[in-house]
Amino acid sequence: MEKSCADRGGLRVTTRIMHVAGAVQGGDWCEAFAVSDDLLALSIGDVSGHGDGKHEAMSAVREAIREAARAGLDPVQTLTAANAFLRRYDPNEYATAVFGLLCSRRRTFTFANAGHPAPLLARFDGAAYLESPVGDLPLGVDRNLSLEVHRVDVPPASLLVLYTDGVTEHERKPLHGAAQLREATLFAYNFATLPTADVIGKQMFLTGPNLDDAAVLAVWSAPEPAPRFRFRAAPTVSSSYRRPSMRPHQA
Repeated sequence: MEKSCADRGGLRVTTRIMHVAGAVQGGDWCEAFAVSDDLLALSIGDVSGHGDGKHEAMSAVREAIREAARAGLDPVQTLTAANAFLRRYDPNEYATAVFGLLCSRRRTFTFANAGHPAPLLARFDGAAYLESPVGDLPLGVDRNLSLEVHRVDVPPASLLVLYTDGVTEHERKPLHGAAQLREATLFAYNFATLPTADVIGKQMFLTGPNLDDAAVLAVWSAPEPAPRFRFRAAPTVSSSYRRPSMRPHQA
């Protein structure tokens, strides 16, 4: 199991990677890294298969995404570059992935999705999956991969969750797993001071060990600072002011 936590420009990031039961390494990854002062790159993905034998391919794809992002490519260009790399690396390999840029200044998340489960966004009023009408193909399937760019607002006091299918399909019931993840995310939303990815992971695997590699990347967008009120000082009484006498008037 691998875990991490970091605060970056008003964004708090936690990750949890859980290898399939009995494995030391696996084929899922998730990470966050800065590409500028106000842009945080979020990367998550899943190479086909699981366990120790998939670690090398996973590392290669993850590094290809890192290099493309640090070269200044946008999310679609980054995953397109990773697709070209994977087809050269191993024509028989494929991987799903989400890569996006979270702007701490504009509070927006711009991302591309290559056949990966949709991110989940939670707020005080509930949680919703960021699904698109048309699903894009995984990396490595088609040389001419065509991806769409997605942009959503990530307002203050919201929680963005990226994950791999090992989280929602651990019981081989995807729809049920998606509902479970929504509930686990809302549960974690109420305990913002705890390591969020760890809380979600534990909630999802209460019934036993995972049968596939799994990863969770959670990002809190900090709430707006409370307004500061200025209190006016009590008015001072002039020394020339004379308090009226309370004694009865005498004629």
